[in-house]
Amino acid sequence: MSRVEPNLYPQTATVIDGWWLRKSTPEDLSGLGEDSAAEATIRRQMQRRLRCRNCKQPITSDDYRIAIAGRHLHRRVNPMGVEFEFGCFGEAPGAATLGEPTVEFSWFTGYAWSFAHCGRCDVHLGWLFEGGDPPFFGLIAILLEDEEVAEED
Repeated sequence: MSRVEPNLYPQTATVIDGWWLRKSTPEDLSGLGEDSAAEATIRRQMQRRLRCRNCKQPITSDDYRIAIAGRHLHRRVNPMGVEFEFGCFGEAPGAATLGEPTVEFSWFTGYAWSFAHCGRCDVHLGWLFEGGDPPFFGLIAILLEDEEVAEED
């Protein structure tokens, strides 16, 4: 089995299971309360856009991060033996899809998949899984980089 593992992680990132993480996450803020103004401010400050590592096109953001089969991050091997590590996102406005969806070799029961590419440079970024509830994008972690979104005053 081969693994796609270029050394593309940002030097300042914390890497866990191939996904680079911030020091704090919105889940860390759960004790502040749902209506907390401080929580809303911190969440806004922590928002990240994820962009194509090749051309810097914004692809998705943390706002669209979801869990499928109980997890956001998945590791799967394709029929050629290549291992991919990807995160699940409900939307990826900067991605384009290619091909007819197929259930052949789908990693998720009940879902058909098609390729997801960068909408600008056409680099393969992952897959769109549809036909199940909810549809989602599986985006390959090492092909994205994060960009802090400037806080608006």
